[in-house]
Amino acid sequence: MEIKIDRRVKKTKLSLINAYIDLIEQYSEHEITVSMIAQYADLNRATFYAHYSNKEEFLEEALCDVLEGLREAILTPFENKDRINVNSLAPTTVQIFDYIEKNKRMFYALYTSRSDFKKHIEELFFDIFSKDIVIEVKSTVSKIDYDMFLHYQSNATLGLIFYWIQGRFQYSAEFMMEQLTVLSNAQVVDLKRV
Repeated sequence: MEIKIDRRVKKTKLSLINAYIDLIEQYSEHEITVSMIAQYADLNRATFYAHYSNKEEFLEEALCDVLEGLREAILTPFENKDRINVNSLAPTTVQIFDYIEKNKRMFYALYTSRSDFKKHIEELFFDIFSKDIVIEVKSTVSKIDYDMFLHYQSNATLGLIFYWIQGRFQYSAEFMMEQLTVLSNAQVVDLKRV
C-alpha cells in the first residue's frame, strides 16, 4: 500500500527546498543554517525540525528525491519496450536532459553543495546500466569488456551533464541531447599534432 503524504507536508517541504535553492545561489553551503532556510521559507525552526533532525538529513532527502526522479526518467522509455535504437536521438537521452532541465536549480544546488553528488549520480548510472538496461555494443577491432565500456560511456555522458551544470545550463536540453547523440556516434579518425 502506497503511503500518501499530506498536502501540507508536501507544501512545507517544497517551501524548504525552494528556500535552500535560493540561498545556495547567494551563499556557500557551509554558511547556510537551518534558521536561514526556515526564515527564507517563511517558516519557523520548529517546523523544519518537525520534518528533519538536521540540515544533513534534509539534504539527503533532497538528493534521494532527485536521484529517484532521474532513475524514473531513464527507465520510463522502457515501460513498453525492451529495446531502443540509439543511432538517433534515444528516448532515454531525451528523458535525462528534460528531467535535469526541469529540475536544474535543484541539480545546481546539489552539485555545488554536496561533494558526493557526482559520486551518487555515477553510482546511479552504473546501477541502472548493469542491472536494468544492458547496452549492446559491437567492435570490429576486438572484444569489448562490458564493465570498462560501461565506465567509459557513463563517464562520457556524465561529463557532458556536469559540464552543462557547471555552465549553469547555458545550452538548451534539446541542444545537449543532440550533442550527446552526435558525440556518441562520432568516430575518431586521426590524432594530429598542432
